[in-house]
Amino acid sequence: MQAVVLACAAQAVYIAAYVLFKTATGRMSPIGGRHPLHAAGRLVRGPLWWTGVLVLLAGFALSATALVTLPVVATLPAFGLSLVLLLVVGMSGFGERPTSREWLAALITVAAMVAAALSVLPGHGESLSDALHRTGGAEAAAALPLWKAALVCVPSLALPLWMFCVRDRQVSGRHARPLTGIAYGLGAGVLLGATEVFGMGMATMLAGDHRTDVLTSPHPYLFLLAGVLGLGLLSIGLQRCRLTIIVTVVTVTAKTHLLLSATLLYGEPWPGDSGLFLLRVAGVGLAVLALLAFPRHERRARIVRDGVAARHSAAPRALPPAPSRLA
Repeated sequence: MQAVVLACAAQAVYIAAYVLFKTATGRMSPIGGRHPLHAAGRLVRGPLWWTGVLVLLAGFALSATALVTLPVVATLPAFGLSLVLLLVVGMSGFGERPTSREWLAALITVAAMVAAALSVLPGHGESLSDALHRTGGAEAAAALPLWKAALVCVPSLALPLWMFCVRDRQVSGRHARPLTGIAYGLGAGVLLGATEVFGMGMATMLAGDHRTDVLTSPHPYLFLLAGVLGLGLLSIGLQRCRLTIIVTVVTVTAKTHLLLSATLLYGEPWPGDSGLFLLRVAGVGLAVLALLAFPRHERRARIVRDGVAARHSAAPRALPPAPSRLA
């Protein structure tokens, strides 16, 4: 039960960190991945952004502590609850209004989390406490070969680096349609998912008999690499796009990445019962479907309305006629 409480607390802390990042980047001049040093300089000079970093690290610590004994899928219902909090904050604090298609994607997301969480129910001859308690993992984390770490790390870096160097550009022009943030959410989600994976490895080693081997393992260094790049891409996305869309896509991507990577690296258990196994697969499939359901572009009506308002605000005011002079 303590691990479940920690997992729920971690999701609430994550939402608080994302709100801090959104507020901090909203006060900065535009940043982008095509000029990484300029973007990094803007970010590190923001005290509110650093507060968000510290809060996010606290969330990572809570989540990793919970995952020492709790299966990954058992933490997913906590995200379903935090999604409600995210929507409330986004709509009331930032004036965001999800479209009908975005509501549908959010419902598919909740269905994915529920399906995956149900797959952790006890099978034949197993109690609920046994199903919710995961042992082992420390030995696999301590003996992690570099080729396995590369299987997770290299693909996790490829998509975000492509976003940073090739596709990161502001959309402009009369007929341009701004992105909703799906690409930024996917890139940051993959990186933050990798961060959680290697954070989980460090936590299991510290909780076991391998405390002294942590610094000689690849976990802390890959944790820092993926975390720094993930924070950069997340900050750019939050500055340009809506909080609710970015955070939802980031979390769905990160949790799916965490589940699959923990299975590869640490032997995350999958159910042996065929029905529960199909539920687990259905959860992963619904998560992918939810990502596909989110629209790539903002609504045309919103773009036109914002463009008209910008033109009116930028239009020069007519000067009053000069008084005529009598000869």
